[in-house]
Amino acid sequence: MGDLHDYWIEIYRLENQADQDYRRLVARNFSGEYDALTAYKLKDVVDNLESAVDGFEHVANIVEQIALKES
Repeated sequence: MGDLHDYWIEIYRLENQADQDYRRLVARNFSGEYDALTAYKLKDVVDNLESAVDGFEHVANIVEQIALKES
């Protein structure tokens, strides 16, 4: 399991990038570019994507904890 270190780093990097993208998308979504209904729908999609990315990070944390306990 020690070989997974590079994967954890990449997952954390991708999660941080996703957080930045999420903030940028939310700001754009409510910038007035979209009508209210479209903005609401897009917010739901963006929130679900953010939750999915957070789920990957959560799995990586669990695998990392298991690896540390087993080493």
